[in-house]
Amino acid sequence: MRRGLILCFVLLVVVPTAAAARRDVTAQATPTSGAAPLHVTFTASDAVRWDFGDGTSGEGMTVEHVYAAGRWTAAWSSAGGSGSVEIVAYGVELSAPGSVRYGARVTFRGRVVPAEQGVVVTVAGPATFHATTRAGGTFVLRARVSRGAVWTASANGASTAGSAVRVVPQLRTGLVGSGARGGRYIFAASVRPKEAGTLDVTVRRGTATLVHRTFAGPARIRLDTRRIASYTIRARVVPANLYTAVAHVLRAHVVVPRLAFGARGAAVAQLAAQLRALHYAAPFTSTFDGRLLDAVYAFEKVQGLPRIGAVGPAFWRRLADPRVAVPRYAQPAAHLEVDKVHQVLYVVRGAHVTLIVPVSTAGLPGKFTPTGRFSIYRKVGGFDPSPLGTLYDPMYFTGGYAIHGNPSVPPYPASHGCVRVPMWLAPVLFAANPYGEAVYVY
Repeated sequence: MRRGLILCFVLLVVVPTAAAARRDVTAQATPTSGAAPLHVTFTASDAVRWDFGDGTSGEGMTVEHVYAAGRWTAAWSSAGGSGSVEIVAYGVELSAPGSVRYGARVTFRGRVVPAEQGVVVTVAGPATFHATTRAGGTFVLRARVSRGAVWTASANGASTAGSAVRVVPQLRTGLVGSGARGGRYIFAASVRPKEAGTLDVTVRRGTATLVHRTFAGPARIRLDTRRIASYTIRARVVPANLYTAVAHVLRAHVVVPRLAFGARGAAVAQLAAQLRALHYAAPFTSTFDGRLLDAVYAFEKVQGLPRIGAVGPAFWRRLADPRVAVPRYAQPAAHLEVDKVHQVLYVVRGAHVTLIVPVSTAGLPGKFTPTGRFSIYRKVGGFDPSPLGTLYDPMYFTGGYAIHGNPSVPPYPASHGCVRVPMWLAPVLFAANPYGEAVYVY
């Protein structure tokens, strides 16, 4: 009987202790998602051991941990139970080339972590672009860049550190003028974008430094053409932040080029361009052909130069400082003028000469080209037979007299009375001058 009482007493003591050991343990994490690095606080109702899922662990009722980007499982365990919590730390990565040429497309690449398809990523710099992730969480974005800048990417509340993309500025350099002795010859340079930096320009002749200047904007330097010389010009962009340096070296030569029929090259193209700028009918060409010869003759006629059809020192000098042709008549605002003295035709628009064409008027004995004010009263497209030959694209302005194309337009009067123009220019005049157009001949 006594032993039974002792056993009952032991059971009364032990049973409550076992019930206390089975007490439930609860645990939680705050927050469970957010942008990496994600600072998470773990709390439990009792002391537990935490396995954070990234190779690290901790113990206690309250612990803290910082997660890198990824999807993690934090597990806890204790004598009273175990469990786990899912943690998502969002991250985004961005890569870009260190530099790109002005106005070129740059390719941005990156990914989101954890990898997920269909996430919208914002790439921001001077402009904002958007891309959507592909399978594996990657994205590619191509954008045209014209300014050096720091770019960032953001998605799911996470963002990257800045990625600097420097821009290689566009340095444009060139020479304005023919390079002929005594002519206008200018070095010009500019930078795009204008905020890319300053221009450092050095001009040397031989070993002597003639110019060393810094320009905050476009540079223009006039070269001395009073004597034959060669210049070495170095232009360099001193870059601003997020731009790169770039340099050009040019060589400029002051020469006396002689150009004649059959010549080819840059000097010929430059000659044609200068004549066009002065409104002489000249082709876009780098070959001294019959069309350019027509333009050279027209220039020689208007400038009072010998009509030799070749370009020498005197021609270059006059081209650098030409006599500007002006119409004799101001009304009507659009009309034609045939200057028999200079053997040229002026196309006048808005009371200004807009095109100068070489002509050949009457030069045969007993023949003449009438003078006065007339108007175009008949036009025939193509070839039109006449008693004195076949006329091409004729525009009749009085009687049988017409402005028309002819294979032979010498630099002197040679027609039967009509106004001959080069064949290649006849369609141009035919198309530009309607019926009733006033024609002055003097």
